[in-house]
Amino acid sequence: MGGVYVEFFSDEALENVMCLLQYKPDRLIYLGHKHTMITKKMQSLMAFAELKSPQTIIDFREVARDNLEECIDVLQEVADEYPDANYELTGGGEMLLIAFGYVTARQQARGEELSTLRIDPFTTTEVHLSNHKMQKQHDTIKITVAENIILHGGHLTAQTGSNTWKFTDEFKRDIRAIWGMACQMKHKWNNYCSVIEDVFKDSPADETGYFNLSRNRLGSAEYMFERLNEANMLRDFRVEKNTISFRFKNDQIKNIVTKTGNLLELHVYEVASRRPDIFTDQVIGAVIDWNPKREDETEEDKEYRHYVHANYDTINEIDVVLMRSTIPTFISCKSGKAGSLALHELETVTSRFGGNYAKKVLVMATPCDKSQSGMSFFKQRAKDMHIWVLDNVYEMSDEKLLKNLIRIQGV
Repeated sequence: MGGVYVEFFSDEALENVMCLLQYKPDRLIYLGHKHTMITKKMQSLMAFAELKSPQTIIDFREVARDNLEECIDVLQEVADEYPDANYELTGGGEMLLIAFGYVTARQQARGEELSTLRIDPFTTTEVHLSNHKMQKQHDTIKITVAENIILHGGHLTAQTGSNTWKFTDEFKRDIRAIWGMACQMKHKWNNYCSVIEDVFKDSPADETGYFNLSRNRLGSAEYMFERLNEANMLRDFRVEKNTISFRFKNDQIKNIVTKTGNLLELHVYEVASRRPDIFTDQVIGAVIDWNPKREDETEEDKEYRHYVHANYDTINEIDVVLMRSTIPTFISCKSGKAGSLALHELETVTSRFGGNYAKKVLVMATPCDKSQSGMSFFKQRAKDMHIWVLDNVYEMSDEKLLKNLIRIQGV
């Protein structure tokens, strides 16, 4: 659409790109204080802009934090240089906003008016004030999970689960069928998966994918294979005196039953995928690199990045990430019990790669433990951290889970 837009640089990365997403301007000028407009944030913003609007010229202009006169001078320079510029008023320090009010009054005294707007990242509602007229509209802005991570300075690695799982209609039906089994088995599902994982280590499949397993070693976990066979998830299933033999319908089914937590993640992902009008993008098993390689990095940058990777854990995995237009929801799934560490891990990743607009959700297959008073200390702790807890999902219908995921969006 073009034109010139002015943003007051914000700590919240999402607030800095709403005009970029909606208008793809010819030039986008960022005004900000040095303590806010740090190099890493500017680099992340430029990487994002290169993806979403590569023709836009990005122009950073720094002003002193407590120097009102300098703020006024810089804003006046912009107003004189670009008289038709549009000013997006989200973000920025108080001094810049005071200076903007002063420059606006000065321009009005000259018979000129500065065009202002605000785009709310949460609702993507835009209010535009120009020529003494106010217009309100709902913008259709959206970004992907990968783009959101880049905006916040990270990168989705090739190990991300969405590169592994292939969500065909048939596989979604298989997920629903296997989830139905797990809901009947409840805590036994985890026990069976753990036993099966151990047995597979000592008794791998042959070159054709055929398993021959000891019934004695499987114990009660044999029941899972009986149920899987009834649901047509196995092929060539045979039960003999001491062994059971079979091959899986496909590798995806095998991966569900050989890692305890996979099924709950797949269930949450599959249920959310039923409302693409609400959840505009989604990723399962998001593996996030905190310090991705940049195309323009110097040798010094490389040395620092290698040092960070060698000395710190800079890779995080989040089970499911959903996008509603521009707002991410980070979901941690626990098929067993969860403690305070799970809450803090979710808080850390969400804060770093979603900011204050992001939603945080802990999904638990089983119920939270409750104290004698009937109040769950764990849930209260989560509430204090603004983390939603959806527990006892084994007893929750798909419709209720989906309704809760939508309700969390607050729209």
